[in-house]
Amino acid sequence: IGLFVIFVFIWIVGQGGAVIAYDRVAALGFHPLRDQVDPITILVTQGIAVGDVLVQLPFFVVAILGLWSQRFFGVAAAWIGLGINLYWITVAWAKHWYYLQAGVETVPFGIGLHGPLGFIFMFSAWAIWYLYQNRKLFD
Repeated sequence: IGLFVIFVFIWIVGQGGAVIAYDRVAALGFHPLRDQVDPITILVTQGIAVGDVLVQLPFFVVAILGLWSQRFFGVAAAWIGLGINLYWITVAWAKHWYYLQAGVETVPFGIGLHGPLGFIFMFSAWAIWYLYQNRKLFD
């Protein structure tokens, strides 16, 4: 539940902010600064952010409410939200690799970017398995 609360905060500020005021959230460190990357990467980031806010964020909120009340709909929403995490991180890595192959200026391929993504990916995979193993605790 705690990680979903963190995700909600990050998605509202980081992704929602990227749609509304990219430069402001980039200055906070949620995204690369405009002068550090190719302009197309900002547009792609904003497009992905719209999907994150409209699709994934509601699943996180429903997961929090459902897991807190130990209802099965919380487990289902968590599976969906965590599954989307696995998907978007895979897309982020692939997108980054293709940007580098095409010579598009993007953030450096380093631990500062990919360490947190790797953690979220591994945690999401583990949490999907954990919730599956304990699904009978939720009615």
